[in-house]
Amino acid sequence: MPYLRLAHAGRIHHAERGEPRGDAPPVVFIHGAGGRSAIWMMVMARVARVARAIAIDLPGHGPSEPDGTTLDGSGGLTLARYRDAVGELCGALCLGPSVLVGHSMGALVALEAALAWPDKVRALILCAAAPKMPVDPEVERLLRDDPDGATLWLADHGLSPDAPAAVRRGFLATGALAAPEVTRADFEIVRAADLTARLPSVACPITWLDGADDRILPRVPADESRRGEIVSVPHSGHLLPIEAPAAIAEAVRLSSSPPRIDR
Repeated sequence: MPYLRLAHAGRIHHAERGEPRGDAPPVVFIHGAGGRSAIWMMVMARVARVARAIAIDLPGHGPSEPDGTTLDGSGGLTLARYRDAVGELCGALCLGPSVLVGHSMGALVALEAALAWPDKVRALILCAAAPKMPVDPEVERLLRDDPDGATLWLADHGLSPDAPAAVRRGFLATGALAAPEVTRADFEIVRAADLTARLPSVACPITWLDGADDRILPRVPADESRRGEIVSVPHSGHLLPIEAPAAIAEAVRLSSSPPRIDR
């Protein structure tokens, strides 16, 4: 398993597939609240055919060490620290300008990275996301009182009602959520974040991928708070990396113009 000891972010795990391919920029995947890099497996398998693909486990998620000083691992977990962990990993891997793909909270991290380092971000693919996102009180209650129930709630509400049972099993197979303290910190980050006013300062192209059946994030009108291309993915809910890997890979292809990805 690839780990890097980073000066500020600590010992960070990342998954990597594919090799550098001509002019195709590297593609960096950032998971959502309480998630881990494994959620990107099916997307990376497609993208790796034409580009180098890297998925980070943010501090405190998956096998990565917590980035903080408290015993529960949640101390110091902020949107800025997640952004800096991504930037530090990309620098350590000498990636250069890259396409960033973020899911839900990971989209906020990607936006922060594009604002901080405009010369290092070629394009953004933002999945099931908006500059400001609500948090359902029920998932917060479950994270406090029944962490295992929170995982099941996300499987039940995060997927399209049309999702096959195998897709639900695929989500559960990626592993439980991060430690409850870390996952609660993530949802607090999402609740507090509002990047709407700063969105016009993002210099690179943005593609928003919306699940047509998303029951966690209400649909955001194109003229309200998002700029860039907005694509509605049919028969998909909030968990687009699992439900629609081909749609995400195609968005990556269009953003970086490598050879077409066969499905």
